[in-house]
Amino acid sequence: MKSNHTPFIGVNWAAPILLMCFSSIFLVIIQKVFADQLQRWGFSLQEKEIEVDEDLPNFFKSVRLSQADEVLKEEANMREKYGFSYTDQDTVEYLEKATIPKKAI
Repeated sequence: MKSNHTPFIGVNWAAPILLMCFSSIFLVIIQKVFADQLQRWGFSLQEKEIEVDEDLPNFFKSVRLSQADEVLKEEANMREKYGFSYTDQDTVEYLEKATIPKKAI
């Protein structure tokens, strides 16, 4: 009687998972061993944090009145129909006090 204990890896339903596991292990080993070289070539994440300044105005000073009303109506609907709030109370207060923006988003 054959035991079917052969060293050959067959192709079955687990083959894609096995392939992904081997690929992941290979990539982790390559990243650990060749980290300095990969960083010089630009194939790794930078260690320093990138500072981005998009020169955007404050959201509450630049939101359009129609958009502020839409957010407030969604908030009121959630509170009335479902009994919970998904927006901070501070945000609701700021949007209720919103005025016409000088520079809208």
